[in-house]
Amino acid sequence: MIGILLIYWIWKGYTNLALEYDKNKWGYFGIGIASYYGGTLVSGFVVGLLAVLISGVENVNDDSFSNPGWNILFVLFGALACYGVYKLLESKGEKEKALQKREGIESIGVIEEN
Repeated sequence: MIGILLIYWIWKGYTNLALEYDKNKWGYFGIGIASYYGGTLVSGFVVGLLAVLISGVENVNDDSFSNPGWNILFVLFGALACYGVYKLLESKGEKEKALQKREGIESIGVIEEN
């Protein structure tokens, strides 16, 4: 149930961001979901790799990762990755909006004074 709510929040945030900067809302939603699951996947891979490097292959078993605490950690890393990509896209959108405002058709032939 929490996963469905998280996907809704990702959809809502990225859709609002896309509408604010006149972008494709489904494309931004796809980027948001991919960043969440990508962050979760990368964090799981890194934790597994660290567990093998620290304990060795023989001592790592399936029961050591069935603790719900690991799931919460992976969800937090996924949400952090999703938030980072959101801020990156927001920054990119602000820069594009400022550039578009400055280089609009109204500014043809106008000399900019600083």
